[in-house]
Amino acid sequence: NADGTLDTGFNPNANFDVFSIAVQSDGKILAVGGFNNIGGAGRNRIARLDATTGIADSWNPNADNSVLSVAMQSDGKIIVGGNFTNIGGQPRNYIARLDASTGLADSWNPNASFPLYAITIQADGKVLAGGDFSNIGGQPRNRIARLDTTTGLADLWNPNADTTVNAIAVQSDGKILVGGAFTNIGG
Repeated sequence: NADGTLDTGFNPNANFDVFSIAVQSDGKILAVGGFNNIGGAGRNRIARLDATTGIADSWNPNADNSVLSVAMQSDGKIIVGGNFTNIGGQPRNYIARLDASTGLADSWNPNASFPLYAITIQADGKVLAGGDFSNIGGQPRNRIARLDTTTGLADLWNPNADTTVNAIAVQSDGKILVGGAFTNIGG
């Protein structure tokens, strides 16, 4: 509840970690993690939950390994990153875009070389991705990249982190905050 007390009516009861949560424009909650049961249903690492009860609906992208980050595009499509190599019925290496109605992966495929831990969307719609990868969107990029939402290709932006990027956020002025295990980034 807004006052900090527990909402006892909402209980998805995940059987393992939930790593990230996003809220759709219709209020439904996207939960991702390492679970295989949440909201009273068998759901492999990604589920959509009722905002009042926490019950999972029929949406089921069925990831083959943990999903660590989730972000919503303005058109309602869902970007996810993690340790998976198959999600939404398609082979996808560590990053995918899912249809909000069907849960299927679309043709957008940046094909990262290693897992992603952080995803966020800029005001212009571009996708910021962070993790342990050294190649994503068809380009060599060390652990952080910016991807085109139409093609999935990495653009020229290249901060080149020396090790893991775990968190990314965009400030209202457009500046990008990055957290992780790195000691050198952006030159």
